[in-house]
This record gives sequence, structure tokens and C-alpha cells, in this order.
Amino acid sequence: MHAGKLVTLATFAGSLGVLTFAAPATAQEGELPVAVLTIQTLDAFEQADALTNTLKRAVEDAEGYSYAQLDKDHALLFLISSLGCNDPPDAACEQKIGDELKVDRFVWGTMKKEGNDVLGDLHLWTRGQGGKSTTYRIPVNVVVPSDPDFAKLVLGKFGEMTGPPPAAKLRVKANIPTGTIFIDGKEAGKLAGGSATFDLPRGSHRIKIVAEGYEDAETTIDLKAREERDVSLTSVKKSGGPDIKKILGFTSIGVGVAAAGVATYATVRVASMQSDLDPVLSGQNLGPNIEGKDQNACDNPNFFYRDSGDSQLTEAEIQDICSESATMGPLNAAMWPVAGVFVGTGIILLAVSDWGGGDQEAASLPFLVVPSIGPEGGGASFSMRF
Repeated sequence: MHAGKLVTLATFAGSLGVLTFAAPATAQEGELPVAVLTIQTLDAFEQADALTNTLKRAVEDAEGYSYAQLDKDHALLFLISSLGCNDPPDAACEQKIGDELKVDRFVWGTMKKEGNDVLGDLHLWTRGQGGKSTTYRIPVNVVVPSDPDFAKLVLGKFGEMTGPPPAAKLRVKANIPTGTIFIDGKEAGKLAGGSATFDLPRGSHRIKIVAEGYEDAETTIDLKAREERDVSLTSVKKSGGPDIKKILGFTSIGVGVAAAGVATYATVRVASMQSDLDPVLSGQNLGPNIEGKDQNACDNPNFFYRDSGDSQLTEAEIQDICSESATMGPLNAAMWPVAGVFVGTGIILLAVSDWGGGDQEAASLPFLVVPSIGPEGGGASFSMRF
């Protein structure tokens, strides 16, 4: 009678446990359902019932797993008896239990009292993989279903059987074909054809794509164990901004053109001054100072002046021409090379600038240089588009 009374109380306690256990949440995609059998005991019914219900919540809370709600609570001892297995069940019996319950994973365990403690073992059976187990020893006064510390302890025991939380699979997709992917600040891989796949631990991760010519694209994502997730990132092309090489190139060409203008003016003035002095240097209209023929008028201007006719050149006029010639001659000689250097530098800068109009538009230089060779030497024509 005493034993029967104990069984009745255990049954009643089990019913209360079922009534007070909150309905499990629907299993999320990627989570593995695990059934929980009633912990078997002969002398610690209240504690066994508390461990059973807390174990159900632990399975539900474990990353990558969910509690498999069965049609009713199943006691290990009844299953063993009905299936003709040995106690405790061996691997063959665990397979029969899985088939009977139509589950791929289940937890079973035993418990007994020893002094002020309860102790026993827990087993996790997985179809195709066999079983894993762990042991426990817990003070009786700690076995309280609503105690967070007890729940944490049971979750830890379940984790000892499952191992570390399984990884999640993340597929990174981008709008650009190539780039470097950083995960949590560390380089993780490269884009190949605009995508890449990574196995990551559960938790929050910061994903960033770095690509030349584009602003960094990044996002933060929370992953669960065994979750498969796609994340798409859009990389925005960097704004053009001022191209310093183009600016310097056009500036250099502008300076070169200005230098060529100065050189051209100097050339014209030198030719004009030469035209004014040619009659004097050739001996025309020298009047009485014929001895000055073929001499340098600027060395001795008083020999070279016209003393008859309307186009007389005075000594002062020759001095003015000579003074200007002293400036224009060197200027003419210097500015043409200066112009060439600046224009050439500008062309080089523009040649190495980026003239691409976009991803689909081929880059092309804004100018055309056409060399030419003839009997009297070589040259080149230069044209530019704006």
C-alpha cells in the first residue's frame, strides 16, 4: 500500500507538472525537435518531475533545438516493458523507442536519492548517431522548477550532451562582382561573382564589404544556431569629386598655351625689329656714315641712322629698338621650351586620369594626337574635346 500510495502521488505530481508546463513555442526553421521522457525514479518523485519539466524548457531554450510535443507524457519504464527491452535501455532499445514515438531525438534519464542529494544520469539519443550521456548530483533543496539557477544548471547538462551550439550558414550577396568581406572587423573572404558563404557561430555579427571605387557597405545581423540566412548589401559608387590630375593637367596646358602666346608675341616683335634694322645693317640710306655697313647697330648706334628721306632712323630710335631686342630676344628663346614643357606635362596628366563615364562606358582620352612625318621633318597635330 505504501508503494502504491507513492505511485499515486507521483502520478498526481506528474499531472500537475503537465498542467503547469507552458506550451512550447513552435519550432523555428533549422531547429531540431527533441522529445523528453519522464525521468525514471523509485524514491525521488517530486524531484524527478521537477527535472523532467525543467528539462523540457531547457531543450526549448537551447540554441538550435526545440521541444517536441508528444501526444502525452511517456514514462521510460512503461516503454521498456511494452517494447520488451532491458532496463536500462541499450542502443537497440533506444532505436525501438525512437521508432515507437516517431521521433529522431529524445532524452531519458534516471534519478535516485542519496542523503540530501539527488543523483543520476541523462541520455540523449539521436537517430543515426547513437547516444550521448552525462551525470548529475544536485542538492534536494536546489531542485525547484521555478528557480532560475536550477534551470541554468539543467540547460548546462543538456549542453554537455549536445556539444557547442551548431553554426549558422550566412550567404552574403552584393551588387558588385568582387570585393573583400569583413566579419566582426576581420577579413573573412572575397566575393566571387557577387556572393560568398560563411559558417558563423550564433549571435550578432557585423558584415562589411570593401571594394575599390565604392563606399563601404555594412550591416549587423543576429544568427541562430543552424539558421540559414541570406543578407544582401548594396555598395554605392564613390562620388566623383574633383580629379586633381585633370585639374593639374588642364592648368598645365593652359599655362603652356599662355607661354606659347608670349613666345609668339616675342617672335613677332623680334621679326619687326629685325625688319626695321635690316636696311641699316645692309647699308641702305646710311648717308655719309657708310663705314658702318655690316656692323652691329646695337654696339655702335651712332653709326647707324638714316639722315635722309622720310623714314630716317635716329640714333635714339635705334637705341630703343636695341633695348627692346635685349628683352624680346631671350624671351622668344625661352618661352617656346617653357610652353612645350607645360603642354607636355598637361597631356601626360590627362592621359593618366580616369575618363570612364560609368561601369558600362569605356574610358577614352579627351584629346587626339596625330603625328606626321614629311620631307622637311616631323610634327604632330593636337585636338581636344571638352
